[in-house]
Amino acid sequence: MKEVAKLIIVDKDNKYLLMYRSNHPVFGDDPDLPGGTIELGESPLDGMAREVQEEAGIIIDKDAVEEIYSGIDYSEHGTFYTLFITKMGDRPVVNMSWEHSSYDWISRDDFLSKAKSANDTYMHMVGDTLAKMGL
Repeated sequence: MKEVAKLIIVDKDNKYLLMYRSNHPVFGDDPDLPGGTIELGESPLDGMAREVQEEAGIIIDKDAVEEIYSGIDYSEHGTFYTLFITKMGDRPVVNMSWEHSSYDWISRDDFLSKAKSANDTYMHMVGDTLAKMGL
């Protein structure tokens, strides 16, 4: 079973990092989070931290990360999704890989709106999870 783990990053001003895909063959320029596919033998936490560093150039303190969702409820193909969140003090510098074309730091309301209107069901889960938790 494929596993995907991503991270919501919130800065000290309560702005959320939202990245945009680089012309993805299925999802176009959809909103996205840093993270991705977990490699064989990797935990979701370790895979997420590796992917965040690869895609955004951000080194994550794994002790400051909270898992807020895991499951297949939103997957159309049985992919196991894990979602983490972390609140950082200073806003980290983002150094994007080729996988993303741009990013922005936005309010919670804007973040939720963009997540819910995305084509990717992972982002629908992100929006629903945050809304349920009041985060």
